[in-house]
Amino acid sequence: MLKKLLYGFALLSAVVSCSDDNYDWGTTPQHNDQPEVVTFGNGSVSAVDVIDFATIADGQEYVKVCNIVAPTATDGAYDSPKYEIDLEGDDAVYPLNENGEMKAADLKKYVEDHFGKAPYVREIPAMVSLWISNGETTVKTASSDIFNVKAKLSAPEISEHYYIIGQPSKWEANCTDLPFEHSDKNVYDDPIFTVTFSTECANDEGDIWFAVVDDKTVASNDWSMVLGAKEGNGNNLIGETGLIARRSEIGNDGSFFIHVGDAKAVKMTLNMMEGTYLIETIDYAPFIYFIGSTDGWSASDQKLALTDVNNGLYTGYCYVADPNGWGLAFKFQRAAGSWDNEINAGTFSSKTGVTGDNNIEVAEEGIYYFEVSLGAGSISATKINNMNLVGDFNGWNKADDAQQMTWNADELCFVKEGAGVSANGWKFTANNDWGINLGGTTSNLVGNGDNLKAEGSTIKLYPCRNTSDNIYCTVE
Repeated sequence: MLKKLLYGFALLSAVVSCSDDNYDWGTTPQHNDQPEVVTFGNGSVSAVDVIDFATIADGQEYVKVCNIVAPTATDGAYDSPKYEIDLEGDDAVYPLNENGEMKAADLKKYVEDHFGKAPYVREIPAMVSLWISNGETTVKTASSDIFNVKAKLSAPEISEHYYIIGQPSKWEANCTDLPFEHSDKNVYDDPIFTVTFSTECANDEGDIWFAVVDDKTVASNDWSMVLGAKEGNGNNLIGETGLIARRSEIGNDGSFFIHVGDAKAVKMTLNMMEGTYLIETIDYAPFIYFIGSTDGWSASDQKLALTDVNNGLYTGYCYVADPNGWGLAFKFQRAAGSWDNEINAGTFSSKTGVTGDNNIEVAEEGIYYFEVSLGAGSISATKINNMNLVGDFNGWNKADDAQQMTWNADELCFVKEGAGVSANGWKFTANNDWGINLGGTTSNLVGNGDNLKAEGSTIKLYPCRNTSDNIYCTVE
């Protein structure tokens, strides 16, 4: 039978009103200018100063989150008190020792999970509970009032934007002509920035010199704030990770240098949480090849074409189907039939219209217009719900139902019989809109191309480049 607990206070009546079962955590003040002391039976709990992870030593296991003056007990049988701290009333409960210390790793993860990795002071409503046991029974005997744990993660200052200055743009400390790409995440949750630029800016010797600026540099137009290679002017690493720092720290210009050789583009990646850079030369192949469940993972006939060397941008159309019940999954190959350096879902930090961690997947069978940027690490897929003929013959009505084409999955083409196209000009439009359209010549159709002049009544559009390096059509 549980022994009667004798504390020097009216235990239950004192703590019920401030227990986690009755307290409205949502009304807890989120800011306190001074350390606060709250009741804990006839003891107390008081807040400590801001816990700054920048001051926590490597390998330090525990961090003090509060001061505890324990309630007094007269029953010696319960001589093994244990403490817990409940953060913000969401069942995030952690062991706490009698000195008010919890594991530093647990607090760090809690802050990262709830607030992100930005180095701002976070105020977390908290409650301390006391549990005691006689070896047979364990009971919670006291819970404190709410107080705030204040914590600040350790992280470098990361700008919202970064830009390339130098030969690829301009040698101006406030130049923003060539920005780095970034995801839509908070910069502390995703500190990776990338930019790709053409080697056409190289001088006669095939050399490119450049540097990096952030928002603070742009605002101040201060050359000492320019970011460069910590290894020194022109001593940056190529194909390996190096350190980035401001000129004021480097002691010289610290400009990046690269001899481009046969490369068509240069890609630079910044990890601003780690303070590192990676510079790579890129010689983009003219095509990347679609392979997946559509063809039983055995053929790579469909392909996308390189349309912008600056971003390593490949565009085009591919048909995604599931004839074997394997799902609507696929990848891209850099060389047809080769799995070396495959392009899978993990290649991309930004995905629109697709999902997946390894295989890339879409939600519905059909033909899709793809934009794949290997430079920016992004992929987007737009499902083609319909393809129309539009031109002078129908008043350039981009949504003319009478001119919709039919998809032929066996030939991988759109077909329209009884078309009314004329030599006065016409094009192809997708999804009743001009956003995706094709023109040019019948043997080489391109996005936003010139009006076609061919006349005929049966038109077949072959968008997948499975039988040609070009998107083309036949007119009969």
